[in-house]
Amino acid sequence: MVSCGGHPCRLPLAAPPGADVGFGFPWWVWLVTGLFAVLALYAAWDTRRQRTKVPRAEQVAELKKELRTGAPNARGHVRVTPGRFPALTTAEAERVANEVGFARQAHGTKGLWLFHREGTRPGSAESSDVRGGPRLDELRQSTAARRTAAWSRERDGFDPLDEATLKAAEDGVHKLRAKRDRLVMGAALALLAGAFTTVAVGAAWLNGTLPHGFTTGSDWSAYVLGHIVAAGGLLLGGHWIRRGKQAMRESRTRHQPVIAAYRDAVLAREAESDHRPGTGQE
Repeated sequence: MVSCGGHPCRLPLAAPPGADVGFGFPWWVWLVTGLFAVLALYAAWDTRRQRTKVPRAEQVAELKKELRTGAPNARGHVRVTPGRFPALTTAEAERVANEVGFARQAHGTKGLWLFHREGTRPGSAESSDVRGGPRLDELRQSTAARRTAAWSRERDGFDPLDEATLKAAEDGVHKLRAKRDRLVMGAALALLAGAFTTVAVGAAWLNGTLPHGFTTGSDWSAYVLGHIVAAGGLLLGGHWIRRGKQAMRESRTRHQPVIAAYRDAVLAREAESDHRPGTGQE
């Protein structure tokens, strides 16, 4: 910006001759990107085309099996890709899920089918589904599941088909997830306050002025307060992050082995059903 007759004016800036100031890419980059996009679309179309040849009854059985054996994520959802079941509409998939004790979430699905076990609240750290799978009384009827549970008792010292043991593991996971969420939120706020104050104090050191917002009292008190807030926020945020990681490790050590053993029993029951002669898939 220069003065033009007492008024500021702008000077046009020109690139040197032969310089390329554009933001374009070489032609081959666009070509490769386009080929990848075409191949991805073809792969998705071909997969769907092949899935349309699978009989509807078989797709229903596959969906039921995926719901029974799928492990819920941290929000308590069993996530299903609709493209794997082209013969089923969303309403039909919801009816199939109801038959095996699952309900469908209708909002925030992002193109997926999100199912949660009836009686649970998806998205809640304290009430989301942890175990998934069938009811324990159904699971105990399977020879393979009982055999897997007996192996867990001998190896780990707990029975994954015992209701009290499984309920204690579920409650432990819920409590530790809620604790971790609170620690993460607190750590984020503490680090934000610490980082903001650190920038303010650093700018004050460089400029030789008081940090913005600390305009009362003596210079020393303002600087000391700024350093305390900056260091306290950063240290407290780091401490809470470590406590959150500790809660995750505690969950993996104390409670997740029980849930994993229960999942092994569920998979053993499904494998037994698939190989049982004369029964076929449900």
